[in-house]
Amino acid sequence: MSYFFPGRKNKTENFFTFSELSKKNCVDFPRFFKTFWKKASNYIYTRKEDNILILPPNRIYKINDSGIRTIEFLKGRNSLKKLKFKNEERFFSLINFLKTLMFYYDYENNSKYYGDFPVLETVPFDFNFNRLPVLGEIAVTYRCNNKCLFCYAGCNNSAGSGTAKRLEMVDYSTGDLKKIIKVFKEEAKIPFFSFTGGEPLLRKDLNELISYSVKNGLIVNLVTNGTLATKKCVAGLYKAGLRTAQVSIESAIPEEHDFLTGRKGAFHETLEGIKNLKSGGISVQTNTTINSLNKKSVFNLPDFLYTLGIDTFAMNMYIPSGTGLSREELFISYEEIGSIVDEIKKKAQKLGMTFYWYSPTPYCIYNPISSGLGNKSCAAFDSLISVAPNGDVLPCSSWDESMGNLLNQDFKTIWFSARGDYFRNKHFAPSECSGCQAFIPCQGACPLYWKVKSSTVLNSCKKEVEK
Repeated sequence: MSYFFPGRKNKTENFFTFSELSKKNCVDFPRFFKTFWKKASNYIYTRKEDNILILPPNRIYKINDSGIRTIEFLKGRNSLKKLKFKNEERFFSLINFLKTLMFYYDYENNSKYYGDFPVLETVPFDFNFNRLPVLGEIAVTYRCNNKCLFCYAGCNNSAGSGTAKRLEMVDYSTGDLKKIIKVFKEEAKIPFFSFTGGEPLLRKDLNELISYSVKNGLIVNLVTNGTLATKKCVAGLYKAGLRTAQVSIESAIPEEHDFLTGRKGAFHETLEGIKNLKSGGISVQTNTTINSLNKKSVFNLPDFLYTLGIDTFAMNMYIPSGTGLSREELFISYEEIGSIVDEIKKKAQKLGMTFYWYSPTPYCIYNPISSGLGNKSCAAFDSLISVAPNGDVLPCSSWDESMGNLLNQDFKTIWFSARGDYFRNKHFAPSECSGCQAFIPCQGACPLYWKVKSSTVLNSCKKEVEK
């Protein structure tokens, strides 16, 4: 795809304008695209470093240089009418590219009606798809007013709380966290990230951190239990620039939610927080951790969330880390999870809700792609950069190992380290995965799972994949 961008030193003789070719070919596309672009442009990103297109919610596609130039041109508040073309072929090449962009921006809904769009070229996936992270998260504190039974960091409401190496980790200063946010923007080159914890609303400077991020061109999300989201709090968050929040809810049964979160009354406080966030102009998505204690009641959640006015929700499975390591009764296996997730997806579809599944699973046991949930694999030190309250970069929030510290080390030194390559190249995968035809998309699932569960189960299911 090649056409003339105004401002370049091109000879413009014999060039046709976009308007001329649109009129000649009776193309009414510009009007539709203008409406789409007004809605979507702030959520579409390109990155030259690894030639990727990033679409919400954190989907990535390979894109060529011409595609990047086109999107950058449009994001510069330029009009299609300014483009000029040597011939009609290049004009229609642009139209097809923009139609494809519109299609994949809302792929989940569009694919239901049209199937896959034919303009894209399908290429085999490899481990070098992206060089830099696609999304980030900063745990701004490990303090929390809840005491979830499965908390990856063992959080509670005291300074320096946490498990293992996190025990003495106190909250770092506003200035230090701003330095990390600046690294996200300028070196990691991620377009959006989440403030997590612990409970981030316990930090009095959260609004300042949100405002700083937004002013630096980053889109931010808040991961919260919602219990502290008073009307006054939400008004401050909105004013600072927050527009989305993910609220944790573990059951539609009050007593079960309170038990799992370790605090009586948490359920009703969370519901009040959801109500306040929504009425305050902040879009709410919920997340639920499926475990053995809520695996039966979890089927009631879609209907319950629907009554709250929630149209998008997510789920993940219990990860054996942090506090959860000592709670064997929470464990749920890969063999169990597939049928649960599929049933939840069916319920969501019937209600017209959007459902996201987060957890990686061995594809020989449960394949999320064939279930229409997209590719799920371990994002540790690959598409995700996870940072602890003291600036330590972790493989993921659940893996308590410092890979380096952004407050005293260069980002690239940490990211492209030998240990980083270990995670990116999935050397943690069980030996049973060697030679499996599904390994490229699957990548061995969650390494923390295999720390507590034997991987020999993969021997039999791997044979089924190879048939």
